[in-house]
Amino acid sequence: MVQYKIPVIPGDGIGPEIVAEGCKVIDAAGERFGFDVEWIHYPHGADHYLATGELISEDVLRELAEYPVIYLGSVGDDRVKPGVLEKGILLAMRFYFDQYINLRPVKLLGGVWTPLEGKTPDDIDFVVVRENTEDFYIGIGNRVKEGRSKDLLEVHRSPV
Repeated sequence: MVQYKIPVIPGDGIGPEIVAEGCKVIDAAGERFGFDVEWIHYPHGADHYLATGELISEDVLRELAEYPVIYLGSVGDDRVKPGVLEKGILLAMRFYFDQYINLRPVKLLGGVWTPLEGKTPDDIDFVVVRENTEDFYIGIGNRVKEGRSKDLLEVHRSPV
């Protein structure tokens, strides 16, 4: 049987619940298709931060780099000032692993209802590539937009 080791960072809020269910799905697929997963849990998230003051260290990032994948839940918690966890865990990981886009496949599966009347899996099958140059990535955006006037930036940010 093929054995995989996958590090898991369940995250915060609904993240741990969703990640736990995802692990069950992957374990069930393993039973069906002949592979086994050893889940290696990491505590990083709001609870860990509030208990220890640690976000994610360079040592942990180096350790995570030894794996081909990381199973990461949602990050963020109302008990922690906005941006602390997002920058200290999520962005630290993205910058460390040089992940500069969010890649989001969108596919309608057969037999799944959609509010888009008359659409089938043949109609909905695409990938959204979201560049990380806004919100918590604004530091990168400022470099990209360096030299532009403040008025131009305000127009650029205004709703259409």
